[in-house]
Amino acid sequence: MDKIAIEAARLLFSDGGAGWIVAVLLGLACLHLYRDSLRTLEARIEETGTTAAALERASQTNAAVAAALESRTRVLEDLTRLSGEIAREVERSDARAREKLEEILRRLGELQHRPRA
Repeated sequence: MDKIAIEAARLLFSDGGAGWIVAVLLGLACLHLYRDSLRTLEARIEETGTTAAALERASQTNAAVAAALESRTRVLEDLTRLSGEIAREVERSDARAREKLEEILRRLGELQHRPRA
C-alpha cells in the first residue's frame, strides 16, 4: 500500500500534471472501497442480528421443552408412587385393591379392543 501511495505522489507531480488524473482515480477507488466495506459491515451486523434472534427462539424452545420434561417427570413420579401404594395393598391381600386393579385392567382391555377412528 505504501508503494502505491509513493508511486501516486510521484506521478502527481510528473508529466506536466497528468498525475492529477491518477490522484482522482485513486480517490474514486478509495471511495468505492470505503462504501463497499460499509455495505459489508452492515450485512455482517444484520446477519448477527438474525443469528441472535434465532438463538433467542432456540433458547425459548429449549425452556419450553425443559418445562414439559419436568412436568412429565412429576407425573411419572406420581404414577410410580401410586403403583407402589397399590402394590403394597395387594401384598396385604386387600380385596379392594384387587378389585381396583381388575377394574383398571378391564378398562385397559376395553380401550385396546376399541376400533380406532
